[in-house]
Amino acid sequence: MSLTKSEISSKVHEKVGISHNDSLKYVNSFFEMVKSEAERTGLLKFSGFGNFAVKEKTKRKGRNPQNGEVMYISERKVLKFKPSNVLKNKVNRQNGLEG
Repeated sequence: MSLTKSEISSKVHEKVGISHNDSLKYVNSFFEMVKSEAERTGLLKFSGFGNFAVKEKTKRKGRNPQNGEVMYISERKVLKFKPSNVLKNKVNRQNGLEG
């Protein structure tokens, strides 16, 4: 299941009781803050949810899967997510994987 900003905004509207326009402004503001903080510090921590961290990947050799030709993958930054134990336990309980 994917969850769009519009769907998040609708859920905020239902739970908090503010207008659709205001809830969409808050959701957009939240994502802008998250993006700018990830860019600025490279680390985001959400208690009870997980951590997002910017990692640098070095240039490496790869293969084109269509023709097997050797190619080089450029260096870049990626965003990695590590879920908290609280989130992992909740997901496992919901899927009947108590443990």
